[in-house]
Amino acid sequence: MKRTKYILLLALSAAALLFAGAGCQKEMDSELDDRAGDMRSIYELLARAYEHLKSSFYVPVETGPAAGFTAGGYMMAAYCDEAQEVTQSSAVYDWYRGRVSATGMPLWWNNENSGTERWSGLFNCIFSCNEALKYLEDPSLETDYEKAQQDLMIAQAYALRAYCYLQLIKRWGGVPVLRESLGKDHDYSKDKRASFAQCVDFIIESCDKALAADEALQWRQRLLSYGLPELSRAAIWTVKSQAALYAASPLWADDCAGTEKYTWERAAEITKQALDLCTGHGLALFDAATAFPDESATGLTPYDKFFLTSYPGSGGWDTETIYQPTNYGAQRQSLVWQYAGMPIDDGQVSAGACPTQEMVDAYEVLNDDGSESTPLLDLANPYNADGSPNISQKARDFGYVDCSDKMYLNRDPRFYATIYYDGVTVKLENSEYEVETFVGGNCGLSLSPSSRRNTCTGYYLRKFNNAQSSTSGGNKDGYIRMFRLAELYLNFAEAAYRAHGADWQAPATEVLEMEEGDDGETVEKLNTYGTPMSAREAVNAVRARVGMPGVADDGEAFWLRLCNERRVELAFEEHRFFDIRRWQQPDGNLEDILHYTTAMQIDEQPNGTYTYQRIKIRDNGYACYTNKFLFLPLPLAEASRLESITGMNWQNPGW
Repeated sequence: MKRTKYILLLALSAAALLFAGAGCQKEMDSELDDRAGDMRSIYELLARAYEHLKSSFYVPVETGPAAGFTAGGYMMAAYCDEAQEVTQSSAVYDWYRGRVSATGMPLWWNNENSGTERWSGLFNCIFSCNEALKYLEDPSLETDYEKAQQDLMIAQAYALRAYCYLQLIKRWGGVPVLRESLGKDHDYSKDKRASFAQCVDFIIESCDKALAADEALQWRQRLLSYGLPELSRAAIWTVKSQAALYAASPLWADDCAGTEKYTWERAAEITKQALDLCTGHGLALFDAATAFPDESATGLTPYDKFFLTSYPGSGGWDTETIYQPTNYGAQRQSLVWQYAGMPIDDGQVSAGACPTQEMVDAYEVLNDDGSESTPLLDLANPYNADGSPNISQKARDFGYVDCSDKMYLNRDPRFYATIYYDGVTVKLENSEYEVETFVGGNCGLSLSPSSRRNTCTGYYLRKFNNAQSSTSGGNKDGYIRMFRLAELYLNFAEAAYRAHGADWQAPATEVLEMEEGDDGETVEKLNTYGTPMSAREAVNAVRARVGMPGVADDGEAFWLRLCNERRVELAFEEHRFFDIRRWQQPDGNLEDILHYTTAMQIDEQPNGTYTYQRIKIRDNGYACYTNKFLFLPLPLAEASRLESITGMNWQNPGW
C-alpha cells in the first residue's frame, strides 16, 4: 500500500515576518512523497514549537533555564515590588527609571542586546503548532502509529497554542488570532488585532479541542517522544482557569463586558471544574511528611521542601506540580544560589533580586502559641504618607513594633522558607553560618551602587535556593513551576469571592464520562469530582498546608487578605507582576505600589545592640508606574509593519 508522507521543512513561513518579526523568509513548504509513512516529521515540527518556546521564554542567559526569569537572567520579581535588582547597570534599572520604549524593552527578550525573542518566539511556536495541525488533521495522512498517538499530538498542538496565547495576552493584551497555517497567498491587509475577549475565546476553544482527546492525555505531566514535555489535562485546565480569571479582572473587564462570558461567575465555574477534576485525579497540595516519610525530621516545612525538589514526572511524591518546563528531558533548574545568592556562598557572583522590605511586610505575624495570625500592616492603608509602616493594632497586641528584630519572630512559615534575613542560621556544605545583613556583616547591606554581591535591601532570596549549592557542591537549587495546584485554589477563591462572597458554596463538578460497564459495553456515566467549596475554604486549605490559621475576615477585609495570600504563597513565581496590573482599572496606574520600595538598614552599635531603620533603596525613585506600564508595547518594527499593511494602529496606549 502506498503511503503518503509530508516532508516538513522546519523554516518559518512568510507569516512569521508579519507577526513574529523574524528575519527568515523561507516558506514552510510541504510536498508529497512515496516513502513509508510515519510521524517523525510531525514530532520534529512539534519539537520545533517547543524549541521556539524554550529559547524565547524559559532560558535566561545567566541564571539557567527557569520560568520566572527575564532579560539578562534577571528575575521577573525585580520588575515589581517583590524585589530590587542589585546590579544598577542592567535592563532592570532602565525599567525602574522609565528608560524603555517600543524599541528597547527588557521584558521582550532574554538577552539585553538580542532583539525581541519573547514576542517572536511565542508567535513562531504558534506557527509551528498550526502547521502541525494542518498535517495531523488531514484525513489523507496515513501512518503506522495508533490513533491515540496521533490524537495526543493533535492535543499537544492545540494546548501549546493556547498556552502561547495566554502568555501573549498577559503581556500585550489582544493580539492577532491565527487559527490556521498561513500560506503565501494570505491577504495580510485584512488581518486585525483581536480584542482581549476574542483571544480568550480562542484560548478556551483551543483548550477544549485539546481536552477532547480523552484517552490520549494524562492528568500528570510526563515526557513524550523526543523528550517533549506534555501539557497534561491538568495544565490545559489551568490555562483555561487563568485565561478566564484575567478576562474577568478589572484591567480587562470593559473589553470583555459585552460578551457576558467572562464574568467572575464564569471564572469561578471554570476554575472550580479545573480544581475538582485535578484533585479527583490524584493531584493534592504537597505534604512533605507523606512524600518523604523517612525524612520527616529534616526541619523543612512542606513549602520549603517542595521548591527544593525536582518534579519526578508523572506519579511519585509530587502531587502539586501541574506544569514544570523541561529542556528535552532536563528539569528546569534555577541557579538562585549563584545569581541571587549570598556572598558567603562559594561561587556566588550576584545578590540579584533582593526581596524588598515591602515583601517582608506582607508575611503575617502569629501570637506566641500560633493559634492566631494577623497581617503585620493595616492592609487597607499599609503605609503612612511619609512611607512609614502602618502597623495593625492586632500586630501591636502581639508585640510587634516598627523596625525591630522582633519583626522576624513568629512570622508565617513561608517567610522563613522564602527570605534570608539578619540572624538566620544557614548550613553551607559542612559549615554553619549566621547570616549577618547588618552593615559590615558577612552578608551586610551595601549602599554602594557598584556593589553586586551584597544585598541592597537587607534581604536575600531563599526560595528555590538550596543551601548545599556551591561551586564545589554543584547546583542543588530548586525548580520554578509554571502551574501548581495552590494557584488553582487561589484562582477559585478570587473568582468565587468576587462573584458571590467569601462563604458561597460552589457545587461539586459532575461530568458525563464514557466507561466500561459490567457487561463489557461502553456506557455513559455521571461522575462527581470534588466537594462543595467556598472561597474561604479554598484560601484556608492553602494556609493549612503550612500550619497557618484560617482567615475569618469578611467583606473587603477578606478580599485584602486574599490578595495578600496570593502575594505570599506565589512569591517570586511570576504572578505578582501580572496580578498588580490586572487588578487595576484601564485608566489606573501603579503609583501607590511602585513609586518607591524600601530596605532595612541594620547598624551595630558600640554596646553590641542594633538599630533598625527603613530606608529608600539607593536613589530608587520609580518612573515605571504610569498608566502605559500596565501593558507592554508591541515591538515598534512589528507595530509599524502591521499598520502599513492594514492601515490600523496596533500599538498599545502611551507607547
